[in-house]
Amino acid sequence: MIINQWYIACLEDELKVQNPLKKKICGEELVIFRTESGKISVIEDRCCHRNVNLSLGYIQGENIKCGYHGWEYNCDGKCVRIPSLSNEERIPAGAKVKAYTVIIKHRCVWVWIGEDARIDESLIPPMSEMDEYPMVYNYHFIDADLQLVAESLFDAYHINHVHRNSIKGMMGALKDERMDFNMQVSENAIVGNYFRDNDRTLFEKYYFGFNKKVETYFGFWFPNISKLDIRFKKRRMVIYEHFYQVDDRLVCMCQITLWKNILDLFPPFARWFMLRKSINIVREDIAFLENNKRIKAETGAKDLLIKSDEVTFEFIKLWKRKTTTHEKLAEKED
Repeated sequence: MIINQWYIACLEDELKVQNPLKKKICGEELVIFRTESGKISVIEDRCCHRNVNLSLGYIQGENIKCGYHGWEYNCDGKCVRIPSLSNEERIPAGAKVKAYTVIIKHRCVWVWIGEDARIDESLIPPMSEMDEYPMVYNYHFIDADLQLVAESLFDAYHINHVHRNSIKGMMGALKDERMDFNMQVSENAIVGNYFRDNDRTLFEKYYFGFNKKVETYFGFWFPNISKLDIRFKKRRMVIYEHFYQVDDRLVCMCQITLWKNILDLFPPFARWFMLRKSINIVREDIAFLENNKRIKAETGAKDLLIKSDEVTFEFIKLWKRKTTTHEKLAEKED
């Protein structure tokens, strides 16, 4: 569980008044809700009365109301009303649950999991496309290794094989199976780009452009955001993946697909098409991600990396450096 980080609790689009949203991130059960005035809050998903999930309840004005006995909690996690108490009786001082620090940015509700003293807003990755492009998103729960899930999106060499039937030539092809990557590695991130061959059908070339190469950008921001950015002559498609450990076994992955100047005349069809394509692509990835974890668990085998896996090498170095630092800080605090 990688804590002292920002995680996307949900997209703003997921929140509806009257309907609290239940999430589990890094083993912590959360309830996200929007009050009638529009304020968004995240608190512990537990009523301290009889220890049931507050997400089973509903929104009452500016509070969330437990569906079991009607106890109401405000955005700070404090119980502010108990229906069975008279107005003269005081609510117990211990009637409260944990409240989380929240930031609304890039149409997402970011929640800080960890110590409040270490909150750093600059750790939220730059995702400016989220502020302006149309998008679709989908969630998946995967029995896979978090590190491999984090790398999957920007692994250039798997696209020709894993997605040979779904993507085909839409993103361009790696004809010679060997790429020249330009990379920049910082304290918390890897960003870079490379070029893919424009190996599409005549119709796709007419729509996306006849340029010989497709410029592709990629990025990873520790520990939970990956990016693939395909730039055509006049159009663009951006994919973000957000991932985190749910519990000791499952990883949650949300894939967000955004686009510019693609199917603009038919927005409903564009959303349907992009969502359908996105779900199919993720399912193809999941088969290999889960297979990798099972085989390693059963055999104890290690990955055999080669020279062309240069992006993977840089990613692993960053991942090990950051997780080792995290483990040392945790040991020090214990």
